[in-house]
Amino acid sequence: MKSFKLLSLAILLAAVLAACGLPGISGTPTQITDQKQVSSAATMTLKAFLIQTQHAIITPTYITSTGIGSPVSTPFPPNTPVWSVYSYTCELAVGGGTMTMNLAWDDRSNNEDGYKVYRDKQIIASLAPNSTSYVDVAFVATGEKLSYSVEAFNKDWRASGSMITYGCQ
Repeated sequence: MKSFKLLSLAILLAAVLAACGLPGISGTPTQITDQKQVSSAATMTLKAFLIQTQHAIITPTYITSTGIGSPVSTPFPPNTPVWSVYSYTCELAVGGGTMTMNLAWDDRSNNEDGYKVYRDKQIIASLAPNSTSYVDVAFVATGEKLSYSVEAFNKDWRASGSMITYGCQ
């Protein structure tokens, strides 16, 4: 009767360990949800236990970590800013005009480190997170145009919105 109880307990333990996804006898490590590696030692211990059920005493087997660190969290890219409103005015002068460009966009991200505003592909401002507008004043030569874009960024990603182009006539 004692052997039957031990055998039943061993089979139950084997079913629980199998449900946990422990590896087979192959010896290749398997990564489990708590980020610790488990080798085939647990399976081999269980097989030895099953073979020697008449004399075995159930003792827990502890599996220690082999030095795998915590997973590194990589931020998701910020959402692309979308122009909500933009307008400009020009004060004409000899050879061109002074353009005042009012830029506004929707802050669609909650993980940006800030925004960069570009004029003709050159950074003209670096703004704080959650910024939604910028005003630029620049001279535009007759017949020339200025192009603007805004980019949301975080530590690992950049997301640029569409470019707009205007000039003083």
